[in-house]
Amino acid sequence: MRIFSVINIDIVGSRRLKNRELIQENLNNHMQKLNREFGDILASPITFVLGDEWQIILRKPSKSYHIIAAFQKFLRKENIDIYAGIGIGTISTDLYEDTRLMDGECFVKAREALNIVKNKNRFYNKELNSKKNNIYFNAKELPFIEQYALGSSTYKEVALTSDDDKSNGVSINKIINTLIENNEILKNKITDKQLKIIELYEELGSYNNIVKKSQDISKADISQKLNSSNYFVIDNNNYLIESLLELYCAIRKGN
Repeated sequence: MRIFSVINIDIVGSRRLKNRELIQENLNNHMQKLNREFGDILASPITFVLGDEWQIILRKPSKSYHIIAAFQKFLRKENIDIYAGIGIGTISTDLYEDTRLMDGECFVKAREALNIVKNKNRFYNKELNSKKNNIYFNAKELPFIEQYALGSSTYKEVALTSDDDKSNGVSINKIINTLIENNEILKNKITDKQLKIIELYEELGSYNNIVKKSQDISKADISQKLNSSNYFVIDNNNYLIESLLELYCAIRKGN
């Protein structure tokens, strides 16, 4: 069984954008860059499909949240937020460069997920708990059975808080969405100054290298901003989300 990820992304309040055409042009250039960067895991090129909405199809679903983050990082510079729906499952057609020619479970799930995050009445939205979260993972529900995690420190770190009746059990889906939601809440609090340090740290890889490049920044300042931004918590959550998505796909494939 071949399992794919479909990600549908739309801009929050796109009709209110004053420089909409320029943003679309810049976004299209960014898509071409990501098409080259992620070419080995893309099933077809990233393209616009409806108005300001674009679609990503991945051969490696575990990278879904990672590629969404790449768009968030790019669009933050324009003070633009996005909605993103992740659908994982099978494709019932052949693979084409034109995503509109394809269909299947993952496309249906992605569309449902995008509709969930675009639901403006969050009070009645049972899938989301925070207005700060615009990302949702949608796929066939799989229970989180203890033996899946046996012997793996990765999954022992996962904790879930839910008001749901415990008799309903905990699914891998719920854990993934809880981690995504927690991450989005934390990311929403990152300041521009903290983001600058984060970008330097990710680019240069160490405190020493940052100090060498920007001598007006001390190691103490770097440490303070990284910790205040919850960077390491977010990074660990990213790792867990990717690992759990990989686990989900392995179970669906019967491994």
